[in-house]
Amino acid sequence: MSTNQIDLNDLFSVSELAARHPRVLSVLILRYQLRSRASNGLAKACVKIGKKLLISERRYQEWLSEQAGAQEAA
Repeated sequence: MSTNQIDLNDLFSVSELAARHPRVLSVLILRYQLRSRASNGLAKACVKIGKKLLISERRYQEWLSEQAGAQEAA
């Protein structure tokens, strides 16, 4: 699989992704992060199909790791 491809089984709605990781995520946290996805780099984890926004769990986790690394460097 090419790095630009997203596995369809890896795509989740905001509520589905929050439900998969309830200790860490909530719908409100995800919506807050997604509001600025174009400027914070999270857009690479998102796929819009019609009006539905889906998130790649793997790419979201990569983005979260990048954010943690950026905070440590600051």
